Amino acid sequence: MDERELRAAMDRAVSVAPPPMRDEPVLTAGRQALKRHRAIRASAGSAAVVAIVAVGVAVLAPPQGRDGGVPVGGAQLPTVQDKPASSPTGRTNATATAGPHYDRGVALAATLDDLAPAGYGTPDDLKGVDDYADRTLKSHTAMSAGVVNGTEVWNYAAGTPLTKGEGVGELLATVYSRGWETTGEGCALSPVAWDAALAHCTEVTVDGKKVAVADITYPAGDRLPPAQWAGYRHADGTVVFVMQSAKVARSGRPALDVMPMTGRQLAAVAVDPRLKPQ
Repeated sequence: MDERELRAAMDRAVSVAPPPMRDEPVLTAGRQALKRHRAIRASAGSAAVVAIVAVGVAVLAPPQGRDGGVPVGGAQLPTVQDKPASSPTGRTNATATAGPHYDRGVALAATLDDLAPAGYGTPDDLKGVDDYADRTLKSHTAMSAGVVNGTEVWNYAAGTPLTKGEGVGELLATVYSRGWETTGEGCALSPVAWDAALAHCTEVTVDGKKVAVADITYPAGDRLPPAQWAGYRHADGTVVFVMQSAKVARSGRPALDVMPMTGRQLAAVAVDPRLKPQ
C-alpha cells in the first residue's frame, strides 16, 4: 500500500459526521464508521491498521476547547516528514513519511515479527485478493494527532500476517505515545481500541502488571472473524494494544485452526517493553 492509497483509505475510514470529542459520542461514531467501512473495504493487515489508527485517534485524542471540538472526518489527511504540528492546542492528523517517527513505525513492524509465536511465518510479500491484490497484508504507519499541552502525541501501528501451512491469521499492534488522555489499568483501562460494547474483558496479570484481554465476536453483518485484544497502560502513560485473529479477510487463504496465542501469551506481548517507542 503506497502513501496515496493509505491516505485515501484513512479518509474513507473516518468519513463520519464530526462528533463532540467526548468518549461516548466518539465511540458511537467510531463504531458506525467501522461497521460501514471495514466489511466492504478492510482486509485485516494493511487496511486494518488504517482503521485502527483512524478510529483510535478519534477515540483517544483529548478534547480541545470548551465546546469539545475538532472534526474527525471529511478532510484529506496530510503527510509530513516528522514536522511538529503547528497548532499549540488543535490537532493536525498527519502521517509521517520519513524521519524518526516513520522509523518508529518501521521498528514496531519489525518488533511485531519478533514477537510472533513460534511455528508461525510472517511473510513480507503476502498479498490480498480481488481489490486487495496489489496490497501486502503486512504494513505499518505513524500518525501525529498534534500538540497537546506542549507535547506532540503520536500513534504507531503495524500489522503482520501469521501463517501456518495453508492457513493465515494476523497480529496487529497500535501504540499511543505519552500525552493521550487515558486512565486506569486492566479492564478499567479507558478508552480502549476495541469496541467495548461487543467485548468480554478479563484481567490477566503479567509480572505484576494488569492487562486487559478482550474477546470479541462481531455481528454477522460485519463479516469479520472473532478477534482477541490485549491492552496495557505503562506507568509513563504510553498505551499498547495488540490484537490477534485466526483469519484474515480478503487474504484468499483459509483460517488458522486456532488462535495463534493464548490470552495470557497475548497479554505478555502487550507488556513487552520492545513495543514502546524508543
